[in-house]
Amino acid sequence: MKRVFLGGSFDPVHDGHLGMICLVHQRLSSLDLPYVISFLPTAGNPFKSMPTNSDHRLNMLSLACDLLQNQGINISIDTTEIHQIPPIYTIDTVQTLAQRYPTDERIFVMGGDSLANLHMWKNYEKILTHIKIWAFARKGKGKNNDDIALNVLARMTDDFDDFLKDKAIFYDKSPVPAISSTQIRQAITDAKQPPHLPEPIFDYIKNHQLYKTVL
Repeated sequence: MKRVFLGGSFDPVHDGHLGMICLVHQRLSSLDLPYVISFLPTAGNPFKSMPTNSDHRLNMLSLACDLLQNQGINISIDTTEIHQIPPIYTIDTVQTLAQRYPTDERIFVMGGDSLANLHMWKNYEKILTHIKIWAFARKGKGKNNDDIALNVLARMTDDFDDFLKDKAIFYDKSPVPAISSTQIRQAITDAKQPPHLPEPIFDYIKNHQLYKTVL
């Protein structure tokens, strides 16, 4: 079994997140192997400020799950991190998941920006003993990004078959919307139409008056 996790604050969840899930589903559904995909929301990122209340973020993720399930993608929400006291470190999470799913292959999905910061994560080399990483390239960037650490580059491949065999990191160049939650929050604070935000998520934000003064 392949267990795929897309982690993040999801503050809010947006088309970039959904796009990565769709691309992962498309590739894995072509294989004769069982897999499950889960959102993995965090209670707090050590590199960022405190996110919006977890109940709101979970509710928005539930709406995102509905959108994906309507497209035939089976996805759930893993709450391993969100109820913990921040800061949350990925090394602790992957060790927990390894204990929970010892016989399954565990894959973390992330954007290229997160991959570029991987060498700064706590015990990042040990992280790769517990999981594989499926990273999506940032728009306009190639495989050999100067800001990706050399020892991370050495473990990367842009060949999916090599990733399935023995490489720890797959660098996926498939296009995904180049948008961040920060940009969306800024647009809402500025009373502008936020880009790449699914309508049900935007309606939830408006109904609950989120992001009016918080960036």
